[in-house]
Amino acid sequence: MRISIFGLGYVGAVTAGCLASHGHYIVGVDVHPAKVEDFNKGIPPIVEPGLDELLKDAKAKGLLRATQHCADAIADT
Repeated sequence: MRISIFGLGYVGAVTAGCLASHGHYIVGVDVHPAKVEDFNKGIPPIVEPGLDELLKDAKAKGLLRATQHCADAIADT
């Protein structure tokens, strides 16, 4: 499944990591450029045990990316 997640804070980042770990393609959307940049590197925007591993694994499998643009995320999911 291809899923857009709006907001990469505590709820969105964990949701993205968990869904990607089950093989879903995730596009995260956030208005903060630093969060988007870090997320695209597989770096979690929050401290949550195990999240860094989930994001890095998802990035390595090509299942995760982030953008600041809603239309981009919607078109890709």
